[in-house]
Amino acid sequence: MNNERMKNEELPKGWIATTIGNIFEFEYGKSLTKTKRNENGNFPVYGSNGIVGYHTEFLIKAPALIIGRKGAAGEISYSDKNCWPIDTTYFINDLNHLNIKFVFYVLKSLMLTQYDRSTAIPGLNRNDAYGISFNLPPLPEQHYIVEKIEELFSELDNGVESL
Repeated sequence: MNNERMKNEELPKGWIATTIGNIFEFEYGKSLTKTKRNENGNFPVYGSNGIVGYHTEFLIKAPALIIGRKGAAGEISYSDKNCWPIDTTYFINDLNHLNIKFVFYVLKSLMLTQYDRSTAIPGLNRNDAYGISFNLPPLPEQHYIVEKIEELFSELDNGVESL
């Protein structure tokens, strides 16, 4: 398979070969400068590389994926709380009956950071990301895959803790 995704005829039953652009829309975050934030708020404010502060209002409802657009281009964050992705990010929070954690792991595995096309400030063009192929299993399989990944991460965390 050497870095190319399988074609539909080679996939397990119910899986499809698709692209990011066929399944998701990367929406733009909205500006919220540090001076306009109320840090006493309960809603995380996300920048390209994760939480950069808090605010009393949110822009989008949870769950959501935040994708670095400028700066830490291609980095992926998961939010299980209503949040505010700022204008250096894209976000996805309408997943049309997909397992959001599965989508999180897929996007992480696609290493969107390698699609940085800028010179001075790293940047991810969503149109470049839209052409990236991946294989999408049926929803029950997505749940199973997430369960297994999180089980393995839990075992890894326990191993690290015991060291």
